[in-house]
Amino acid sequence: MKRTTLIGMFAVVAVLTCMPMKAAYAYIDPNSAGALYQFLFPLLVAIGSAFAFLRRTIVSAFMRLTHAVASAVRGDRGKQAEDAERPGGPVGPGGPGGPVE
Repeated sequence: MKRTTLIGMFAVVAVLTCMPMKAAYAYIDPNSAGALYQFLFPLLVAIGSAFAFLRRTIVSAFMRLTHAVASAVRGDRGKQAEDAERPGGPVGPGGPGGPVE
């Protein structure tokens, strides 16, 4: 299982464990539930569709954020420091105008 799935399952179990268990003396009329379903289902479909449509944008923004945080934690040792450590620097092994990897 993926790590995120395990974390999500743990979070759901923790929330359900902390909720008080009380008897609900209530009755929902089937017509009321149908109206609620007619309102909530298209709303959930729209939210899911928007997330699916914007998934790449959301993931790239999250990756930029994590990269910025990681760079701050490392002390601005990002791509520039990695390029400087490579032989040939950031332009490649042959220098400017040389062969490109």
